[in-house]
Amino acid sequence: MPPEQRRAAIIDAAVDLLDAHGPELTTRMVAEAAGVAEGTLFRVFPTLPDLLGATYTEFLSHERLMARLTTVELGTTLESRTLGCVRGIVDYFGHVHAVLPPPRHESVNATHAVCVRDAHKDRLADLRDWVVDVISDHAHELTVTPETYAHYLKALSMGLAMARPGGLTPEDVTRFALDGARRKDTL
Repeated sequence: MPPEQRRAAIIDAAVDLLDAHGPELTTRMVAEAAGVAEGTLFRVFPTLPDLLGATYTEFLSHERLMARLTTVELGTTLESRTLGCVRGIVDYFGHVHAVLPPPRHESVNATHAVCVRDAHKDRLADLRDWVVDVISDHAHELTVTPETYAHYLKALSMGLAMARPGGLTPEDVTRFALDGARRKDTL
């Protein structure tokens, strides 16, 4: 197998294991899943932090996020699209934070920590762009621009993803995003 193909197979196996086991995966587990000897794995990735860094980078890739977002049910109304966006963002961040706790210095070296941080920033921008695209046909129904609405939805959804179980639901966040907290009968 050519070196780049072997590297890709190892990373694919590691990403699948990361989904199943979080960062507790071992080089032995990855080698077995990739169908290579552990020594071969270490020729491709000299250390476990090197393997984890490459795996985390792939796990946080644009392509993986976009594939995940294509499965979100959006509907056709502003409300159903907002709910779909909230669910998509909550699902993504819940999954990422379940699988990738904040990197510890011994598990991911500084270079890989920077790559993970940069990948997170890029995915936030991807989520914003996705929400803008999903909502843009309903811009006339909003009191803010789709870009501003996307920022609100991201903030609310990320808070919901981090605060679970706090009693709030994606439906609660959707209602708040669409209607605000102020009662209309008191205006």
